[in-house]
Amino acid sequence: MSSTLTKNISCPVCGTQNEITVYKTVNANTDPDLRTALLNGELLHFKCMDCGYEAELKYPLLYNDVKNAFMIYYLPDIDRETITDEDLEKQFPDLDDITRRLVSSFNELKEKIHIFESGLDDEVIEVVKAALKDVVEKRTNDTVEGGFFSKYSTSEDRIGFTFFVGEDKEQFVQTTRLEVYEKSTPVAKSFDAPNAHRHFRTINRDWARNAIYNYRKNK
Repeated sequence: MSSTLTKNISCPVCGTQNEITVYKTVNANTDPDLRTALLNGELLHFKCMDCGYEAELKYPLLYNDVKNAFMIYYLPDIDRETITDEDLEKQFPDLDDITRRLVSSFNELKEKIHIFESGLDDEVIEVVKAALKDVVEKRTNDTVEGGFFSKYSTSEDRIGFTFFVGEDKEQFVQTTRLEVYEKSTPVAKSFDAPNAHRHFRTINRDWARNAIYNYRKNK
């Protein structure tokens, strides 16, 4: 079951006290409507009842999907200093069959959900994304600021990402064959630490760069 609590927060514009529902946990299997509301931004959306000011709420939230065997702890940077990895392990022991991830942004949370629901490995996805980022920078002769997993089709034999290019962060979609995903698997897995599956881990661009470097160094 999902769990909530009620809080009063002050609008940063007009100072009005707003009573809001904060979701401590979201269970995708028992509450599929909450999954939908989270992915479309509704669940973390704040609108002042007085002046109409709108913003994205940022607070710790645990997303749990037992059916697809993953948990994602959304821990915004502002809260990361108050919750340690040891705290998380104590809260959620004995979950060897569950993939556990730690993310610091809402976009990362959404991306991880889409990756795991597609039956893919986010470690391999990050390695592919890092490689394609370099391809996009060469093709556009510009800097890629970031990107996210956006396409997976076995019928088309394609996997793809949407990147943000240049100062204006224009969207650039880059796809590749699924064999690239398969070939990237040993790169990602060579960087796994002992008992890595027992911890909430941050798997992002920095992790992928280190994995690629480590693989090339030890070939």
